[in-house]
Amino acid sequence: MNGACVYVDGGKGHYIPAVAVKKELEKLGNTIFLEELFDFMHIKWLGKINKTFWRMMLRNSKLENKISKMNDSSNGMDLAIKFGHRFCTKRLLKYIKDNKINFFFTTHPYAGTVISEILAKQKINVPVYYFATDVFSAPIASICNNLRRFYISTEEGRDIVIKMGMQEDKVILSPFPLQDCLANNRLLSKEEARKKLNLSTNTFTIQFNLGGEGLGSLEILKELKNCEKNIQIIVVGGINKEMKQKISALSKILPSNIKIICVGFIKEVDLYLAASDIIVGRSGINTLLEAFYAHRPFLITELVYTVMSSADYVEKYKLGWDCNRNPEKQLEIIKRLIKDPSILEEMDKNFDALPIEFSAKKLAEMVLQDVTNQEK
Repeated sequence: MNGACVYVDGGKGHYIPAVAVKKELEKLGNTIFLEELFDFMHIKWLGKINKTFWRMMLRNSKLENKISKMNDSSNGMDLAIKFGHRFCTKRLLKYIKDNKINFFFTTHPYAGTVISEILAKQKINVPVYYFATDVFSAPIASICNNLRRFYISTEEGRDIVIKMGMQEDKVILSPFPLQDCLANNRLLSKEEARKKLNLSTNTFTIQFNLGGEGLGSLEILKELKNCEKNIQIIVVGGINKEMKQKISALSKILPSNIKIICVGFIKEVDLYLAASDIIVGRSGINTLLEAFYAHRPFLITELVYTVMSSADYVEKYKLGWDCNRNPEKQLEIIKRLIKDPSILEEMDKNFDALPIEFSAKKLAEMVLQDVTNQEK
């Protein structure tokens, strides 16, 4: 079979699951194309506008919360769908014909909703599958009953999207698609991982996540000037020249017991997770779920609107702490964990009870089985 995994370029949250499922579908003997929505629809100019606007909002999480909440309430997808019908129909139908596409797997509301609406209007029987990367909920823009299936990885998220209007029999509880380096590698002990990374083996270690766009706040790092304990901080995510300068300046004013190591984007996600005691930073869904898988508590320092429900989930299952825009509280928790390591040991069992399955392979098999059943 031939399929297309379609994402939107706006951080790594939609890209990583698309790639993970693509790889597993290919292992099952299919030909799978990885496509960025605005690119393969030949509307790159609109994609640039979308990405610029999104990055602008990420720089100011308070503003993003207000604008995203307003957009979610008004559901601007009606305009996107009309645009798709008028300007993208011919391109989409040609793409399907040229590549003999049997199905689409999408990881962004624009892709899932617009493609499925175009195909429904044209009466083209090519199923469109959507995976809700927000996991704990979903934006109103993703609700579209012309989707063949709506996959989501939590019961809480499933209940929410059904209440929002998604047809119940189309909403399927599914595994979360981990990327290869986590799914296929043994997670090392903290000591083993730290030795491999040339880190101190007996120092409290924080993985500080700036997010894929590198626009996270550094406020908690500034607060660490008031901490007398030894800490090593691994900074991951998008780190451009401006951010490097900020971190470098900050390092100079922090006491010598606080060591900052900037690594930026990392391929060895499993290794850095294993080396860390806790994950700190903006609550990006991939980073959050990867931390859960590795049994690493998450200290949330910032929340964007689309993942507000992740904080409730973290606290419900006692997997970390919601300290959204509260550096003083963040510092207090870090000091407490350093003073009493048994807190982390006690939290470890909470991850075993987590009702989320992790497997890109199983999600790929679910998609493929449904495509096969539909074609019979």
